[in-house]
Amino acid sequence: MDKNLNWFKEQIHPELKEYKVDYLYFENGDFGNLDRVDFKNEHIGGGIDFWSSGWLGIHLVDYDNDIELINVLLEADEKVQISDHLDLLVNFLLKK
Repeated sequence: MDKNLNWFKEQIHPELKEYKVDYLYFENGDFGNLDRVDFKNEHIGGGIDFWSSGWLGIHLVDYDNDIELINVLLEADEKVQISDHLDLLVNFLLKK
């Protein structure tokens, strides 16, 4: 399965039992239509921007230590980096 919004909804969201998760949709943004996922708990929070053009943005903050863990915007053709950063995000979120 490609790592996209459906992947997040089906594979990751069910595992985020300690998180508040919100889904947002915006039309005609900088890189096309945007599906945004926001998530947070008392220790960590952030979001993923899934753009219709294939671009991906990830932002993740550790609230306890007041540091950014991930802050990246990747072009559609950076498939390996997109997959790697989504894996990194999941590891932070699920503490694997």
